[in-house]
Amino acid sequence: MDKIKLVEKLNKKTSKGEIKKTNERHSFDIGVTDGNRTFNCVIIVDLYTDLDDNHLYRVEHHIDQHRDYHSIDITEFTNGFF
Repeated sequence: MDKIKLVEKLNKKTSKGEIKKTNERHSFDIGVTDGNRTFNCVIIVDLYTDLDDNHLYRVEHHIDQHRDYHSIDITEFTNGFF
């Protein structure tokens, strides 16, 4: 599944109350390298859990608003633990 579509699906489930979303981290001005390019990014990390607090997904956004860059890294937890 496309990463953007997965995040949209997770946010819809969150708004319906089917799962929970926690902002785990929000950092400014972090250097991110993508290939041979470096970006000055805001890093946003969201943790999605089921209603029993078992970890489902960890979604990390790297956003450089000045250079129109946004990447998403998704970690899926299959056993509910890190």
